[in-house]
Order: sequence, then C-alpha cells, then structure tokens
Amino acid sequence: MLYKLGLILLGITSGLYAQSVLTIEDAIKTGLEKNYAVLIVKNQQEIAKAQNNFGNAGMSPTVTLNGSFNAANLNSHQEFNTGVVQDKSGAQTNNLGASVNAAWTVFDGLKMFAIKKRLSLNEDLSAIQLKQQMENTVYDIIASYYDIVRTMELIKAAKQNLSIYEERKKIAKLKLDIGSDSKVDFLLSQSDENKAKSTLLQLELQLLNAKTKLNTLLNKPVDTEFATSDSIVVNYDPNLDELKKTILKSNPSILISKQNELIVSQSIKEARAANLPFVQLNGAYNFTRAQSQAGIVFLNQQAGLNGGVTASWLLFNGTKNSKLVKERNILFLNQRYLTEQIQLQVDAQVYNSYKSYVLNKQIVDMERQNLKDSQDVLAIALERYKIGKSNLLETIETQKNLEDAQTRYIQALYNIKLAEADLLRVNGSLVK
Repeated sequence: MLYKLGLILLGITSGLYAQSVLTIEDAIKTGLEKNYAVLIVKNQQEIAKAQNNFGNAGMSPTVTLNGSFNAANLNSHQEFNTGVVQDKSGAQTNNLGASVNAAWTVFDGLKMFAIKKRLSLNEDLSAIQLKQQMENTVYDIIASYYDIVRTMELIKAAKQNLSIYEERKKIAKLKLDIGSDSKVDFLLSQSDENKAKSTLLQLELQLLNAKTKLNTLLNKPVDTEFATSDSIVVNYDPNLDELKKTILKSNPSILISKQNELIVSQSIKEARAANLPFVQLNGAYNFTRAQSQAGIVFLNQQAGLNGGVTASWLLFNGTKNSKLVKERNILFLNQRYLTEQIQLQVDAQVYNSYKSYVLNKQIVDMERQNLKDSQDVLAIALERYKIGKSNLLETIETQKNLEDAQTRYIQALYNIKLAEADLLRVNGSLVK
C-alpha cells in the first residue's frame, strides 16, 4: 500500500553526523509498517474481512454428515405365541447408520440480508479505524521527530551561549588581573558558565528521552542511534472555509460515528425480522442397517432420500421483540447524537488548530526578527564590556535576552509544525 503524506514539507540539510540520517519520510514509513498499534488494528481489519461472508449471514445452506455404529453380545430367551421357545447364548447384534442432512433457510424476514449488510459495514468500519490509527501514529511520529529536531537546535544554541560565557569569563579574568574590575565580575561569569554547562547536560538528557520515544514508536531497539534533519520548515497555507467543508467527508472520527449509525440501523432490521415468517428447506439421505442373531428379523436395511419444508411464524412472545426494536431505535438515536457531538468537537479542533497555526506563524516571524536583534545587541554589548564602556550586568541582561529569543523562536517553529500536522490529521489528509 502506498501512502501519501499530505503537505508535510520538510527542510533537510546535509549536516555531518556520525550516525545514519533518519528522514521524516523514512520514520513514517517504518512506523506504518512496524508500529504495534497499527499492526493490531490491521489484524482487526483482517478479522472483520473474514467475518464478512454469506455463511455468517445465514444465507448459505448447512450440510452435515452423521454416522453411528453399535454392537452388542447378548444372551437371549424368547417365547413366541406359537409356543416356540428360543434360547440363544452370545447372540451378536450390530446397528449401522449414516446420513447426510441439508438445511437451507430461504426466508427469515430478510434478517440474513440485514446481517450481511452489517458485516459489510463492519468491514468498512475497520478500514476507517485503521486509517485513523495510522494518522494518529503518523502524528505521534511527527511530534516526536521534530521534538528531537527542536532539542538539537536548543543544544546548538546552548553550545553557542556557552562559548559566549567562556569568552565573558576570559574578559572578566583579564580585567581582574589588570585590576580594572573586581573579583565579583569574574565569579558571576564563572557561575553563569556553570549554569550553561548544566543546561546543556539537561538538554542532552531530553534528547536521549526524545530519541528513545521515537525508537519505541518505530518498534526499534531503544538505544538505536540516528541523526535527524536540523531544521523545521513549514510551507502550508490552510484555508479555514475549505477545511470546514471537507472535514465532514474526511475526518475519521466523524466517519466512524456515521458508520456506527448505519450498523445500528441494520441491527434494527434484524430485530424486526422476527415479526415475519421463517421458511426452511430440509433434505436428507439416510442409510440404516441392523443385524441380529436372535429374534424374528435377522437383517433390516433401509436407504433413501427425504425432504420437506419447515415454516414458522412467531405470533406472540410477550412483546419481547417489539421492546428490542424500541431499544435499538433509541441506540440509533443516541448514535446520531454522538455524531453531532463529534462534529461540534471536530469543528472546535479545526478552529483552534487553524488559529494556533496562524498565530504561531506570526510569532515565528516576530521571534526571527527578535533573535536577529538580540544577536546584534549582544555583539555590541560584549564589545562595550571588553573595552570597559559597559558593566557586567548590562552584558548579562543582553545575553539573557538572546537566550530567551532563541528558545522562543525554536519553540514557535515546533508549535507551528504540530499545528500543521494536527490540521492535516483532523482533515483526514495526513495519510492517504
């Protein structure tokens, strides 16, 4: 089966990694092939396919082959009305029987047709459920994959910041040695450097956890090493009106609920079938053979065909069936309410995801500019601090602004990628 990933446009660079590079396409392909949740739902679909047949619907005739054999060794004493007395010791008696029986229901109030339709609907339902599970798995893989990318970008930024702290420490040490600054500046710079090292270690742990999570989703050994792309690129232009038009026909949750409506409607027809007559054709071929060494008949053998029609009509069973029909009508009504509720929930999800996407797109643009400005300000602040035109606190503040800008920008990219994937999933176009 070929899967088309809807509008997941990726920025993949050729960074130098010691491990093999795992692309998002490869990750999704592996996940759809090996993820346990997907495999389980695939097997459930196979079960639904196997159950959808004429035999399970009761539309096929049933044929059974029966056989029996009995033997006995008896002592017999018989007195006949003619005055004859017969005594027999160790008389052998055996009975052999065989039959082929066939039964075919030709009318059961159309129940068999309702059952067959329900089985077909169940098979269709399993296909929708499989697609839903695949899309959920793809979403989880995308979220996990780009969580790794996000963490790697944070690590890259943390290493750059650490180099700045080291440079600042060198400047503070030089100023201390020549007596232009106090030891306080040096100690503060050293403390900030240690904090940066601690942050870097924490990010390395986050990266380890993120890779472990992705390996689990892909059903790989948790310690499998790999590298990912080092950028998050989004080039998706959703239209809210178009999304609202298409979700009713493509959202898996809505489709599953509507499919369950159809299934319940067939169960109503099954219950109503009990109010109509039942007709069955019967046929058999019988063979019997009885032998006895005592008695009047020493051999009795019969063989032949027989056939007939069985008809019945349930006239009254204490309104049990009418209550069953009423109960299933209520279930159908509840399922319709559930469909309408799911539609409202999906509408809200689409609206929120769309707004999240649009707002995060604006945030990305602003934070990109903030990051550039913060980098320029820090470069100026370091030069001013180096030549003694600014104090350490001013430099610390500008560096803190840069770190915050880096984190916000990277997080905004991650958020917009999740919003993109969520929009595609709710629209049923993440996997085709």
